[in-house]
Amino acid sequence: MTWVWIAALGVGHGGLFTLVLTLPVLAGRDPGEAGRISAMAFFVGYGCAALAPLLVGALRDATGDFTLAFSVLGALGLLMLVPIARLRSTILRPVKEH
Repeated sequence: MTWVWIAALGVGHGGLFTLVLTLPVLAGRDPGEAGRISAMAFFVGYGCAALAPLLVGALRDATGDFTLAFSVLGALGLLMLVPIARLRSTILRPVKEH
């Protein structure tokens, strides 16, 4: 059963990666804004990806197990749903024709 979950997470992550790469283009009003959004997203994303293992390791060392570490990561994941929910209205706004 573990391998089924691993495969499902791998397929889901692979599909979401390409979607995330197109999000700045959809959210930006022009190429410059799309570039700024993309740069910010990559900076924050790679920064979090670099710090998360350090945070998980420090919490595991402090508590002796991974319960608190994964609870914090889960809470951060839920917290990220707030700005994601606000993106929907941004992306679906009408396009102004020139």
